[in-house]
Amino acid sequence: MASLKPTEWRQRLGRLREDLANTVDQWLPERARSTEEMESPPWPDSFMTQGGPKLDVEETEHDIRVRAELPGMNKEDFSAEITGNRLVLRGEKKCSREETKEGAYYYAECSYGSFVRTVPLPCEVNTDEAEGEYKNGVLKLRLPKTEEAKAKRVNVEVS
Repeated sequence: MASLKPTEWRQRLGRLREDLANTVDQWLPERARSTEEMESPPWPDSFMTQGGPKLDVEETEHDIRVRAELPGMNKEDFSAEITGNRLVLRGEKKCSREETKEGAYYYAECSYGSFVRTVPLPCEVNTDEAEGEYKNGVLKLRLPKTEEAKAKRVNVEVS
């Protein structure tokens, strides 16, 4: 790996980290990685080293709302699917620059490569009514809760 550029080895480490976590999740499905665990990489923060886009996941009374930042990507470059109680984002951020032999990078932070991001959902969702919108590099998903998930809410009054 000594011949790799710093961004390339960070990408490979990020993919290895995600692959290992996904393997553990397959063998131990009852173990759900927490959001804090998925978003605390031991190396500098970038798009690919975290295994993909930055996310906001919000739970309302009727649905789960997800906002994912996918800068520089076309909607054909990624997919979003729900598997069990997890949202899986897959894609590839492609490099559009030409390599030249004249100069060397002084500083390079732009990351390129493929990613898979798995996010545990807080409850069951109705996949038939899920909606998505992609605009200006931001993916917005609305995942309606199932009636069973809505019914599980219990309001407790404290005196």
